[in-house]
Amino acid sequence: MKKFLALSFALALTFSTTVCAAETVVPTKDFTRMDTLSTNVEKALPEYTSNAVSEMDGVRDLPAIASASNVVTEGKETNATCVVDKVDVAAIRYAQQKAEQVGGAMLAVAELSAPGVNLVDAQVALTIEGVAAGDAVSVFECVKGEWVAVDVVAVAENTVTIKFESQGIYTVIK
Repeated sequence: MKKFLALSFALALTFSTTVCAAETVVPTKDFTRMDTLSTNVEKALPEYTSNAVSEMDGVRDLPAIASASNVVTEGKETNATCVVDKVDVAAIRYAQQKAEQVGGAMLAVAELSAPGVNLVDAQVALTIEGVAAGDAVSVFECVKGEWVAVDVVAVAENTVTIKFESQGIYTVIK
């Protein structure tokens, strides 16, 4: 038994590989199920498994947007995740119009939610490719058909942290 255990450890060390947290690998046995789930929410499989949005109908060169951290509520980080979902073409066009009105370019638009989370003094960090520390970034939430400014807490390399007071459609404008 000891020889078997020693041999197992030796083989594991010899043939082990580095795991990259940036990419989620779906086991072959789960591919059909995961593919069905991702199709149901109109996401590509990599978008679904990484809780991100990187492709949208009619938008070119859209930077990926994803949740960069767990939701912070009442000043404490929780283990709750902000879910990032795609929006329809009408919401994309509406966000592009808002960007034009404020003289910027739409970086991203997505529906953000945190099911079961009490969003009291909540903040969420979003990963958005192409954002640099110090960039002038505005974030708006669509509330009853109107864009309402959202407080931007911090802008860092590829990350925008916002106050996240309610679930809804958010657009990030640079």
